[in-house]
Amino acid sequence: MEAQPATWAGQPTTDSMHYLNQAAGGLMPDSVLHAVSHYMQREQALGAYIASQQVQPQLQQLYARLAELLHCQPADIALTTGNTHGWCAVAGALPLEAGDRVLVTPGEWGGNYAMLRQLQARTGCVVEEMPCTPGGALDMAALQASVDARVKLVALTWVPANGCTVYDAVALGQLCARHGIPYIVDAAQALGHIPVDVQALQCDALTAPGRKWLCGPRGTGLVYLKPGFAARLQPMTVDHVSCPITPTGPVLRQDARVLEQSEASMALRLGLLAALDTAQAQGWPQRFAAIAQRATQLRAALAQVPGLSVHSLPDAPAGCGIVPFTLEGYTPAQVQQALLAQDIQVAASGMGYTPLDMQARGLTAVVRASVAWHTSEADIAALVSALQRLAASHTVPA
Repeated sequence: MEAQPATWAGQPTTDSMHYLNQAAGGLMPDSVLHAVSHYMQREQALGAYIASQQVQPQLQQLYARLAELLHCQPADIALTTGNTHGWCAVAGALPLEAGDRVLVTPGEWGGNYAMLRQLQARTGCVVEEMPCTPGGALDMAALQASVDARVKLVALTWVPANGCTVYDAVALGQLCARHGIPYIVDAAQALGHIPVDVQALQCDALTAPGRKWLCGPRGTGLVYLKPGFAARLQPMTVDHVSCPITPTGPVLRQDARVLEQSEASMALRLGLLAALDTAQAQGWPQRFAAIAQRATQLRAALAQVPGLSVHSLPDAPAGCGIVPFTLEGYTPAQVQQALLAQDIQVAASGMGYTPLDMQARGLTAVVRASVAWHTSEADIAALVSALQRLAASHTVPA
């Protein structure tokens, strides 16, 4: 029987909006708004510190929920304010030196790439692209042949922000494990979208935000650190939480929370817990299946639009929830605005999202449609009809 995600409990209310922008931010269920609001009322009545002390059991539940989702232990999780916070905290804490090689894919997130270029300028390390096949997959044989003792970091954006492909993160993790190379996975567009098992990935670190496929509040995120990996890090910023003061002086924590700091929004963290509880009640496997189903339907439906080109690479799975495209005669920004005027929301992704891939393919921007577990056939039909009208109009919007 076909899944009907639009009828599930916990579906966010979008009124008349057809929301196809999950990769930018998921729509929060009502439970998230209630959790955030309730805590803020508690903080207003009791003050920040007493209110925070009273909800420590719920905070521990958040660590446990995330650990269960990633297949690790709660002590392996640090909470952050977003993916950039977590990823840069890990990358910036690695002891890179002149001549060290740092390997990335063509689909590396532009923000990560900017951070790596800063580290290159500061330390003298060298950022290099990993070899890929013509279809966009990692060329594991060529990569194996290129690895030497100077490779000190492999950084993977698992699902690139422009939806060009989905890399084989498990195969890459196996290679890194064989050679003892630190392996960081940016799962910003993966966690909550596809199954994530850090044991299978064999990654040393993994980062994700709460606002995308987890459908939590903006300003939340997480880092997973493999047990023992924290001892290899030299954090750029610490405080009395990440580096407790002892009678003999400050001592860095030896678990993932060496990357945490004392100041954080407890309300937003409780909102993230509510989002995870809602998803768990619905069933993560059901949500993953619904996303893949709607993504496959979207790709098939877009083929009906004259002048539309989908820009996924050949080896990208049909079930990837991010679908990049362009429409002849229109810039992606023009398409985005024209659709928004018809209550359809998509994104216009510029070169900065995935600079290496887009420059290599001569793309300056793409329209990015991304489905959610609650995306309906009506949402897809509305998008396709609007694009067909645009294609037929031959008039570029002002």
